[in-house]
Amino acid sequence: MPSADALLETPSAEPVGQFETVAGTRLHFLETGPEGDIPVLVLHGASANLRDPLMGLHEALSGRRVIWLDRPGLGHSQRPNGRWSPQAEARLIAAFLYQRGIDEVIVAGHSWGGAIAMRLALDHPRAVSGVVLIGPALMSNVGDAAFYNRATHWPFIGPVITRLIVPVVARGQLESGARSAFAPEPMPEDYVERTALDLLVTARVWKANAADMARVNTHLAEQDSRYGEITQPVIIIAGSEDSVVSTRRHSLVAAEMLSDGGVIVIDGAGHNPHFAHADRIAEAVSDITLRVQARRAAAQ
Repeated sequence: MPSADALLETPSAEPVGQFETVAGTRLHFLETGPEGDIPVLVLHGASANLRDPLMGLHEALSGRRVIWLDRPGLGHSQRPNGRWSPQAEARLIAAFLYQRGIDEVIVAGHSWGGAIAMRLALDHPRAVSGVVLIGPALMSNVGDAAFYNRATHWPFIGPVITRLIVPVVARGQLESGARSAFAPEPMPEDYVERTALDLLVTARVWKANAADMARVNTHLAEQDSRYGEITQPVIIIAGSEDSVVSTRRHSLVAAEMLSDGGVIVIDGAGHNPHFAHADRIAEAVSDITLRVQARRAAAQ
């Protein structure tokens, strides 16, 4: 298999991994690293695809078996027709793991991928041994969705947005939007190209992402009161200067609800600590692994 660095040079129109059809839905994923320990499932955030965490974390997690997944509807993965939700997404991901013969994983979720990771832990606890959250979106009442996310699915207006406005206007704002997510830390060189961020402006991906973001408050309200039910160990890593997802309103509040959880706030970091602070993510994965092993030993 080519190195992660080589894969990141692949044009955005081409997949870097392989496909698995689950319940009629074609999912794109990449597996890296050796067998051993508990595999890590990495879930990227909104607007992104598997190349974002791959670029940030592949070196730090090189000693682990990692499954990098294009979340349904994003990247090169399909999404089933009909109304979508974190519950439906977690169900499909759990079926993907089962079909791949993967009994359990440690889930690492960034931003909106953090919300999906928590839903997976809630609804499919046998498949999830532990959770690492990175700048996660976890709590409801975060304000109204952006107009364009809601309007994307309106009759008449929606097709104008996806076919005429997005390809021109949104494409031109990819780099500035990415820079603001990294701020106050610098965005890595060639980030937009290497993470195939332009996949977002394709009509299929834009509509799927907009559907998620248009109902953020509803989705989170259906799960944020349940975080106390999670018994798996959880580590939350967030930046003190995150201007995309407030660390104070999301990570710190959710951590108080967890029976075996804690939060690490990285001073000066923005929304993407899995780049400049990838080692902290890898340390959290190792910590979760040790906790899981200790639980097993105590249960014997």
